[in-house]
Amino acid sequence: MKILLVEDDRIQNKLLCDFLKSKQYKVISTHSAEEALYKFNNSTIDIIISDFRLPQKNGKELLTEIIKIKPETPVIIITAYSTVDGAVELMKMGAFDYLQKPIDLERLSQKIINAEKYIKLQSGDKLFLENNLSILSKDFFLGNSQIMNNIFKIVEKVSQSDVPVLITGESGTGKEMIADLLHKMSSRNKEKIIKINCAAIPENLLESELFGHTKGAFTGATQDRKGKFEEADKGTIFLDEIGDLPMLMQVKLLRFLQSMTFEPIGSNTTKYVDVRIVSATNKNLITAINNNEFREDLYYRLNVIPIELPPLRDRKEDIPGLVNFLLKNLFPNQDINFSPEALINMSNYKWDGNIRQLKNYIQRIVTLSPNKLISVNDLPIELIEQDIKTNNSFKTLAEKEKEWITEALIKTNYNQQEAANLLGLHRNTISKKIKEYKISTKK
Repeated sequence: MKILLVEDDRIQNKLLCDFLKSKQYKVISTHSAEEALYKFNNSTIDIIISDFRLPQKNGKELLTEIIKIKPETPVIIITAYSTVDGAVELMKMGAFDYLQKPIDLERLSQKIINAEKYIKLQSGDKLFLENNLSILSKDFFLGNSQIMNNIFKIVEKVSQSDVPVLITGESGTGKEMIADLLHKMSSRNKEKIIKINCAAIPENLLESELFGHTKGAFTGATQDRKGKFEEADKGTIFLDEIGDLPMLMQVKLLRFLQSMTFEPIGSNTTKYVDVRIVSATNKNLITAINNNEFREDLYYRLNVIPIELPPLRDRKEDIPGLVNFLLKNLFPNQDINFSPEALINMSNYKWDGNIRQLKNYIQRIVTLSPNKLISVNDLPIELIEQDIKTNNSFKTLAEKEKEWITEALIKTNYNQQEAANLLGLHRNTISKKIKEYKISTKK
């Protein structure tokens, strides 16, 4: 890997060059944005590390030029504490990551490793992709719709960075699953992901829960206790229902995010932790800001990378695959399947409770049905009624099924096994249906 270093302080430049070379990186050293752009245009550069404050053109102007020339190049910004907000703005412009001064060389090294992983993802490194996809296939299912594929691309990119992520979407859309996936695919996956539901903890206990306390700090504090941020050191912290965080705690969280330091209740000792912040909410935080219920400065701190999850009703093509995934996870030792007609009925339902509601229905249906193949007759009446209300007959269901299978074959380049996986069906079932409906299997 070849790194372009942009640092106008010559002593700092020399120290960083020596460190990077000790890690076996090839380094091109520059002292200004103008010099860096010249080197970038005339050399093969893999990663750029740039100071935020530079003479003449600054880091923001340099990043703008780099994005115009080669936007996929990872740019790591080095910034002083007083300019962190500027660095966050650069993340939104397209910078890969940032590092605060004074520089922690171990953290810098890890951010470079993250950038290398990102380059492998971008280049389609086959082995790297297979290793990451094996993680997905075992523990996660995001769906096969275009909208979910786009979200997965965002997850792929930001998982290799440490910038804060805010996941939004209706209740039950899978926000916690995305947080788990971000952690699982990151370089922090050997450490913990600590989860906090900000709406579930009483306000008077929340500060102690987040930052910990010392013995005797308040009535009932019989011993020192670590907070969740300290427990998550080197890992990820997931702040669920962040929109319900009380205003006083919003101030304290903002102060923590500015320096990653805190003082446990009752202590004068300042502690530093290295954590990745992922937040989630089903609330509209812009509305909350306008109603003076959420701090605007905290919102922009948390919302560096936004990921908005769509409701299930807007991606019904994902329902068959979700049903198959949930069946395998809920009933791993049972050979249970839903018939195509049953899946069509389930795909037509509105699912206001999203994936959580779908999961509950599957548990209910399978538990109450004695059959290994779940048919339309095994479904709750509210699911079947969808076809009655739209005046659809079983003949129409068959027509839908034929169209459904044909589309799956086209999407998978007529690979019947892949089409079966896409629809959540057994390979033999789709073969039978192809013959029954006389569906063409030629490209």
